[in-house]
Amino acid sequence: MKRRAFFSRATAAAAASPLLTPLFATAISKAAEPLWPEQVDYTSFDGKKVKVFAWRGKRMAFLTKLEGLDPKLMSGLCDTFDKIYDFYRDATGREPQKVKELNGLLTVAEVDQTCGAACGYLGATGIELTPGCFTDLYSGWQKGGTIDQAPPYEFGRNFWFYSPQLAYQKPVSDRSVVTGYAVFMRMAALDAVEAKLGPFRDKSGAEFRKIMESLVDLYEDDKSLTWENTLKVDAAPENPLGLNGTDLFASFCLRLARDHGGREFVRRLWQSAGKLPAAKSTQEAVDNFAVAASQAAGKDLGPLFADRWRWPVSPAGRKSAGVTPLPAEKN
Repeated sequence: MKRRAFFSRATAAAAASPLLTPLFATAISKAAEPLWPEQVDYTSFDGKKVKVFAWRGKRMAFLTKLEGLDPKLMSGLCDTFDKIYDFYRDATGREPQKVKELNGLLTVAEVDQTCGAACGYLGATGIELTPGCFTDLYSGWQKGGTIDQAPPYEFGRNFWFYSPQLAYQKPVSDRSVVTGYAVFMRMAALDAVEAKLGPFRDKSGAEFRKIMESLVDLYEDDKSLTWENTLKVDAAPENPLGLNGTDLFASFCLRLARDHGGREFVRRLWQSAGKLPAAKSTQEAVDNFAVAASQAAGKDLGPLFADRWRWPVSPAGRKSAGVTPLPAEKN
């Protein structure tokens, strides 16, 4: 289990897109009843013991420094993030190990400082937000019903279970895949609950997402770009916001989901990946992703990855990508 900082607001900020809303959308009910907080003890990631106010949902709890927040607004936020939790659980077929929790609830705690603007454990419960990050979340929800990107992105950290199968191995950095998963799943989760993100820098959330989704097209059009000079080194095609390899990986995932079944594809992708053998090298990790995507799509995507996207899928990976897809599983 590792803590991973939220490295860049740019790598994880976007809004719901018309491309994916029909694919992922499920009904979300607005919470009608206000929540009332209670003061509890919390020990931060760096071992500091503090008093916080707990706002409990059904799956998760916000732990805030301030008591005087709007109970109805906090109820709506908890309701939304309960559904985000359910989306991640459905997509992965798993739940994180309980590490930071409040009576079994995943905790999102406001703290003075953590290992980034926001921080989350990998594969285990526990998310921390700095005061500025929590303010962005609360004020966006209050003013326009938008969701700041950090918390749903950090849920992607808590629900990351695939390093054995998919993470690139040293000396290659695993950031493009491990962080890219959280970038992608953050968007898929918000689509699933019909939530949207507010503006990023000088761009609206929709404008930001459009730029990120276009990375795969920029990549395809520039024949000089390959896996070796993009994802392997955490880089992306030149773009107006300086997005990197994590966003490019998310862009590949968005395109796969758009073309091969939306939310059901996402569920099959990660559950297929989790059943593959552990990779002994970066090459096997690359092959495993192509195989999992093929199983999720129900067709051989080896030519897409190797020829059109110029990923170094091995002959063994190409052969495995043509296997019969795994049957759908109902959780």
